[in-house]
Amino acid sequence: MMNKPMEIASREWENIRHSLELCGDIGAFDLEGFLFDKPTFISNFSLFNANLMGMDEKSPRHGYATPEALDAFSTLATRALERLGLSKEWALAFGDGYGYVRTGWFGFHEGTEEQQRIFSRMFFPFGKDFSWDFDSSLVKTNFRAVLATFIEWQNDPQFKLMS
Repeated sequence: MMNKPMEIASREWENIRHSLELCGDIGAFDLEGFLFDKPTFISNFSLFNANLMGMDEKSPRHGYATPEALDAFSTLATRALERLGLSKEWALAFGDGYGYVRTGWFGFHEGTEEQQRIFSRMFFPFGKDFSWDFDSSLVKTNFRAVLATFIEWQNDPQFKLMS
């Protein structure tokens, strides 16, 4: 039986899985593989748990528009994109962008705000909408287009990720 933070992580993993389904199958949530599979190892597991709990506690009032949700989604989406074939560096950039477009909060990783703005412009070409549904066909199509661009960038030896 999973503890409360891992139940939340599993639930949100399934939401991410739905929103990325046109990109490929990220598979089921696997706690052990998620936590200890290099290079995604979560170095501060207690902070991740605290953010999951904080996100869940704040969701009735704030939805997903919280810094705790940003951290949770960025972390989970990064792992999901590694499963879809992005390198750690590119998966982290996509994960931070995913967290931003999902929550409306800028990231915790230094230097990611401009990356998140670029991701947002790619994802929301007609303006921001932080209230999207995980099962929306438009959301799924937008993620597929953004992932295709990330794969092109990752495979282009001339292209360097901003840092």
